[in-house]
Amino acid sequence: MGKQKQTIEEVIGEAFYKDIELPTPPPIITISDRIIATAGNFITVSGLPKSRKTTWVFMWIASALLKKPVFEIQVNIESTDKIILIDTEQGVFDFQRQIKILKRTLKTKKLPANFEAYLFRKFEPEVILDSILKLVKEKRPKILVIDNLTELVTNPNDMLESKKVIQFLKYLTAEFNLVIVCLLHLSKSNLSTLGNLGSYADRGSQSVLKVSIDKDTQISTIEPVMLRSDLYFNPVSILYDPVTNDYTQVSTPEENKRSSRKFVLMDLTNEDHNNRLGVVFQTEKNLIYSEIVEELKKIYGVGTNIAKQQIIPYLVGNKFLNSDKGIYTLNLHRKTNK
Repeated sequence: MGKQKQTIEEVIGEAFYKDIELPTPPPIITISDRIIATAGNFITVSGLPKSRKTTWVFMWIASALLKKPVFEIQVNIESTDKIILIDTEQGVFDFQRQIKILKRTLKTKKLPANFEAYLFRKFEPEVILDSILKLVKEKRPKILVIDNLTELVTNPNDMLESKKVIQFLKYLTAEFNLVIVCLLHLSKSNLSTLGNLGSYADRGSQSVLKVSIDKDTQISTIEPVMLRSDLYFNPVSILYDPVTNDYTQVSTPEENKRSSRKFVLMDLTNEDHNNRLGVVFQTEKNLIYSEIVEELKKIYGVGTNIAKQQIIPYLVGNKFLNSDKGIYTLNLHRKTNK
């Protein structure tokens, strides 16, 4: 694994710093226009199990393949650049569900040729490491995703074993000028990345990001822990929407808590609702679900969750709005009691 043995003279010659002006490397991954990763680096995405770390990384893959932002994430690679995903945890069926969501996001029935995925769940760490090296040498990907880094060691608390894996990542990024995205579990006891492996990964990463999930709302949020190359970005949150059968960007749980203290639905009179809906439907006679959500957010001054979970059910249940197969219209026959 790694380079063949070099002489000390060769090592010193390669390590010698040349005082020359280098061009600024273009960002490969950005979130909210903040630099997350450039070529020749690895980053760490950590979170508790089931916090949707994998879902976020699939959003990055979608951005790269679509060549456009997805939930404020922008991944900049050429259409000829390859992305390789190494999955060490999921079985085929669970992984296929993620692939289906990716295909739906891409609006395609077949995965693009420049994306490849490999499932190594049943193999030992040394076999996975050797396989990764062979794939990188032969395929020369621009982005390598390892989900989950913990499975590349037998014991994440073993200092020598953990150091060996992190050194392997440094070698790959330096030798092949790619970006490696490492997913890591957080320890439930102290919410730090797991063991010595996590500590070494955090120290060697260009960026460290954390994914968390709010159990009450099921909102998943990604936020910066450490960015070496840019200022921090504001947390970004997503929520699975059963109406659209897809993820949508929403307000963060903290934003929802702040706005919920300011907004009390029952404080509004029927006249308040009629006036606001009159503005919403002033130019349009009908709106689809995503459109009515955005309009209500603006006219009521609330976030996505309040619009979806409070206002729309109230307006439909109290017959301010008619809903038919996902199309919303103003109920013109409702009595306008104050």
